[in-house]
Amino acid sequence: MKVEILHKTPKGFLIARGKREIKIGSVVIFKNKKIGKVVDIFGPVAKPYIKILPINKDIEVSGTAYIKNDKSKYKNTEKKN
Repeated sequence: MKVEILHKTPKGFLIARGKREIKIGSVVIFKNKKIGKVVDIFGPVAKPYIKILPINKDIEVSGTAYIKNDKSKYKNTEKKN
């Protein structure tokens, strides 16, 4: 899922804007590199703001990033006897 990185906060977090399917704990990928994970979601439900904790506090990122949900909704779909 695509998100737009808006800016960096004074405390080093990244703020992005995305869609409602994003989950806390999801991995954020920028140019095929893991740059951080989602720690908070706030704002309107339809198009919330996303607070990202970067792996490296000195990172400078702008533009489009991608969110990879850690927990697949199909994870426990195996049929057990």
